[in-house]
Amino acid sequence: MRLPRSVAAGLAAAVLCGSLTGCSNLKELTSSSKPLPGANSPSASPTPSASPSAVAVKLPVRASGPLDTGTATHSLKQGAFSVKLTYWTSDNAKLYSADTLKTINVAAHVEDADNTHQITISTFQVIQDDGTKRVTAATDNGKFDVTPPYPYNTVVTLPAATAGATTLTLTIRLDLLVETAPKSGSYYRSTALDTLTLPLLTNGAN
Repeated sequence: MRLPRSVAAGLAAAVLCGSLTGCSNLKELTSSSKPLPGANSPSASPTPSASPSAVAVKLPVRASGPLDTGTATHSLKQGAFSVKLTYWTSDNAKLYSADTLKTINVAAHVEDADNTHQITISTFQVIQDDGTKRVTAATDNGKFDVTPPYPYNTVVTLPAATAGATTLTLTIRLDLLVETAPKSGSYYRSTALDTLTLPLLTNGAN
C-alpha cells in the first residue's frame, strides 16, 4: 500500500530523531558547537609602532668672563704700594670669538704711596696667548709719571686669534721705576704682572 507523501515525511523525521540520543540533545549539540578558528572573530588591531625618542643635543657652553659686565679691577701688591689695574670695554665681551675685533681700555694708578717719591712706568706690555699662538698685542715704552694722583691710561686692540681657540690669556706687564728717596734722582725697578682670561665663542656655543 502506498502511503501518502505527508505521512511518509513524518515517519522519516521520527526515524531520524530516534536514531539520535534525542532531539533535545541535537539542539544542545548544535547550540554548544564552537565556531571554527578565525570564523566571525574580530580583526586584530594593529600594534602601534614605538616612535623614536628625541635625542637631546648638548651644545658647548661658553664660560663666563671677567669683562662680561664691562669692567674688571685687579690690585697688585708691589712692596710698600699697590698698582690698581682697571680693564673695561664698550664691546659685548659675551660675543667675543677668535676673529672678532676686541678693544680693551686699561687704566693703572698707584695706591698706598705718598706723592713725595716719584713713580714712573717705563714699559707697558700685553702678551696674547690663545693656546696655539703667542703674540705681543701692545708695547708702550717711555717715562710715564704715575706718582699719585696721576694715572696711566691706554687702549689695546687685540689681534685675531687662531681659528677654533676657546680662550685668550692676556699677560699684562708694567715696569715701574720708584724713587729711592724724595728728589734723589735714583730709582729701583718694580715689575707688576697681571693676567686676564677672555673666553671665546666657538661654533654652536651659547
